[in-house]
Amino acid sequence: MELNVDLKKENETLFVNLSGDLDINSNKKFKDSVNKVKGIKNIVVDCKELSYVDSTGLGAFISIYKNLKQQGKENILIKGLKPHIKKIFLITDLDKVFKIEE
Repeated sequence: MELNVDLKKENETLFVNLSGDLDINSNKKFKDSVNKVKGIKNIVVDCKELSYVDSTGLGAFISIYKNLKQQGKENILIKGLKPHIKKIFLITDLDKVFKIEE
């Protein structure tokens, strides 16, 4: 399933809605879409419509985190993860890097 990335910037917060599959074919679209937005301090990623994430998708989250951290910011909130996707974040200890909300 194709990945859709919807962005909405409010003040210094970028709201990202993901739907579809975040995988080897779509991770660049996610990274590039988010990283091109300037002047943000916080990112909120809504994953309730995300159906699949592979290791390259996780890599995209890490790349966005590193890009934000280089700017002296690192506030990324991920919410709405389906149980099978949340489990991947927990197994890889990425729940210690990102704030994950139900």
